[in-house]
Formats: sequence, structure tokens, C-alpha cells
Amino acid sequence: MNENKLTPGSNMRWESMRMILPEHRERWLQHRDNMKKVEKPVLDEQKWEEIERTINEAMEYGSLLEFTYWDDGHFYEIVGACEFVNVDQRQFHIIDTEDDIHYLKFDVVADIKGV
Repeated sequence: MNENKLTPGSNMRWESMRMILPEHRERWLQHRDNMKKVEKPVLDEQKWEEIERTINEAMEYGSLLEFTYWDDGHFYEIVGACEFVNVDQRQFHIIDTEDDIHYLKFDVVADIKGV
């Protein structure tokens, strides 16, 4: 049996309303984006020790690191060298591959790996 508007289970009520207002589309896209958000990660002491070792080795040999951080429900990455670890302000000073400077707070870090 071919399905059409009169087939049981079809959505006849909304069949003629195939348009969407810009306000509704924007709100729907915001809702879809909010559904993809993840919670802020909490790192345990063992993970911090691993990160500390990785940073010490990278700073000693001048190698690049891949910093994964959390911001507003999404994860982002920066590839660069850690120039300084500011313990007072609790942040990393990073110079990426394009010579841009980034300041990354300790509490948003999800992972740090060698490249």
C-alpha cells in the first residue's frame, strides 16, 4: 500500500504547514545545540600528575602539546608550546603554532597530550 496524506498514521494535521518562522528555526537550532552539550570534566589527582609529567617533559625539550579544554559545554583543542605555568593565577600560558598567545585556566582543562 502506498502512503499518502490519507494513510492512517500520516500527519495530515500539519501537512499544509511546511514553513517555519525564523524565530522558531533559531530557537530549534539553539535547543539542538544545547542537547549536544556535555558537563564540565573533573580531573582526579592521578590525571593531574600525568598532565604535570607531560608538561615538564614538553617544556624541557621544547616540544608541542595538544591541550583539550572545555568551554560552554563543548570541547576545543589548542596545539602549541606551554611557555609558563602560572600557579598564582592557575593558568597555562600557551603559544600556538601560529604564534598566538592563549591563557588556559586549570579548571577548564580536560586533557593534555604530547604531539
